Amino acid sequence: MSTIVSMNYLLEAGVHFGHQRRRWNPKMKEYIYTTRDDIYIIDLTKTVKKLEEAYEAMKKIAEEGGKVLFVGTKKQAQEAAEECAVRTNNYFVTERWLGGTLTNFRTIRSRVRRMDEIDKMEEDGTFNLLPKKEVIQIKKEYEKLNKNLRGIREMKKLPQALVIVDPRKEENAIKEARILGIPVFGIVDTNCDPDLVDYVIPGNDDAVRAVKLVMGVLTNAIAEVNGNEVVDYVTEDDKNNKKNVKKEAVNEVKEEVKKEEKKVFEEDLNTLTLSDLKNRAKEAGVKGYSAMKKAELIEALEK
Repeated sequence: MSTIVSMNYLLEAGVHFGHQRRRWNPKMKEYIYTTRDDIYIIDLTKTVKKLEEAYEAMKKIAEEGGKVLFVGTKKQAQEAAEECAVRTNNYFVTERWLGGTLTNFRTIRSRVRRMDEIDKMEEDGTFNLLPKKEVIQIKKEYEKLNKNLRGIREMKKLPQALVIVDPRKEENAIKEARILGIPVFGIVDTNCDPDLVDYVIPGNDDAVRAVKLVMGVLTNAIAEVNGNEVVDYVTEDDKNNKKNVKKEAVNEVKEEVKKEEKKVFEEDLNTLTLSDLKNRAKEAGVKGYSAMKKAELIEALEK
């Protein structure tokens, strides 16, 4: 198949940066190239290979008219999940995963119908006939429903695939997909279990740029079939076959790791919430982490 993403883009986005050595899953060993300053470096040649496999599988699903649900409830994945879904007229979940979103789909659809009812009440003037207190309560109910269901409001039947970021974070979504036999595509970092996902894409799931890039490339598979916008992730050199991507990948990774690994790792920590940082500090055995502020937590984790 033709090149779907250039190695330079993967390197620049920091897709190759994994987690610290003490926070790894041994099942990810085959996707790890080396370590630098206690950080695992993902083998981008394998990332490209697995991304190509996922791309072809996603194309087949799109060719059969299948719809896709993008799930990214962690902060770093929310924007990418929504953008990819909107670009290809699919669905997304970026807030809390509601239990039964797939396995209790009828109940979820009943909540969507409630949203439709409230919309109709506002349009036909019903609100004007109700006490102000009741209207306020109904609007609050709508806001809560909309926050969690807006990305799947038009999903009238179960999706044919899930795209997730971080299997650990989206464990419940994966479980429901497994029960129903829905294939799961996922960005899997060095601290995750790849066995949870049908189509593993080894890569950094904590950097916004990395997540956007990988999800964007995979989304192109759907866009290519459906006639949506296809985003270009291939350099002119690669288009003209002036570079052998796989041959030069290892050398490029070696050089880029030396220059960029500290910077990207710091950027990743800064994107995390205080709660996420405290969880990491707890896992890393940082003493007194519960009373630390964000800057203190980042400093402690970088030591």
